[in-house]
This record gives sequence, C-alpha cells and structure tokens, in this order.
Amino acid sequence: MLKLVLLCQYGASTGMLTQKIRQAAKDRGLEAEVNAYSYSDVGKYVDEADVILLGPQIRFKKEEFEKKYADKNTPFVVIETLDYGRMNGEAVLNNALKALEK
Repeated sequence: MLKLVLLCQYGASTGMLTQKIRQAAKDRGLEAEVNAYSYSDVGKYVDEADVILLGPQIRFKKEEFEKKYADKNTPFVVIETLDYGRMNGEAVLNNALKALEK
C-alpha cells in the first residue's frame, strides 16, 4: 500500500486534495492511504510515509526537513502551485510516484 502524507500550514486546505489523490490512485488500481496534516506534525508521520508532499505555502521547509530526516530516506516533494490550486490529484500522484522511482 502506498502511503502519502500531505503537509501544509494547518492541514485543512490540503485535506481536499487528499480526496482527489485517493481517487486518482483508485482509478489506476493502486491502493493508497493519503492523509493531510499540519507541517508541525512532520515528525509524527515521517516514519510511516512513502512520500511526504508539501503544500506550496511551506515549500521553504523542504530543505530543513530533508536535512533533519535524512536518515529516514523519505522523499519530500513540493506540490506545484498550479496543481495545488486546481486540486489536480492525478498530477500530484504522478509526482509522488516519480519521487519513489529515484
């Protein structure tokens, strides 16, 4: 099962995007668990996530998280602003899957 964690300022607006990503995964026949939280909770979820997706409003945290959690080997991916604004679950899922391939 693919486990995606989306982080944003408070975990609220990203919650809508989780539904779109779940649907995109379902349409592909992928089993995925997708949840949204506040970025301040990153430490609680970094161990269980296959990929951590960052809302565009917290893109500045990416480098900090990558350094702090380097031993976890969990990719951190910033959601593109356009994909976020359009709630494009398919594009966000594609970027998460690409991060896993690296």
